[in-house]
Amino acid sequence: MKRIEVDVAQRVLNAYEKALAPPAEILARTFGLLWTTRTLLHADSIAYVYERTRDILGREVCKAYRITEHPLQPAPARFDPSKAQFPGPLPNTTPLIETVELRCNDPGMQPVVPGSLKSPVPRHRP
Repeated sequence: MKRIEVDVAQRVLNAYEKALAPPAEILARTFGLLWTTRTLLHADSIAYVYERTRDILGREVCKAYRITEHPLQPAPARFDPSKAQFPGPLPNTTPLIETVELRCNDPGMQPVVPGSLKSPVPRHRP
């Protein structure tokens, strides 16, 4: 019986990882990676930088495929001490996957040789 539970758990984990993986065409075009570490204002994320363009002012802007596995949750409108809970997994945390524009000269960007990524990188800074 335990074997079945492990197989089911592994299939669920594999499906979750596949859902968070960037498309193959994004991986092939990626030339930079940018990890954001969780702070009070920002959630952990990984951005696959894959395109350079210029905005209307002529500045270089990059497009990135960003994955935020656990987005920050809004604070409750009113604190109720009777419902206080210990820290733990946040309820209703759906991963956020979006295409964003960011600075191409970000000092935290790790260069990548385009076409070298064949699979997703770890979502947290190695």
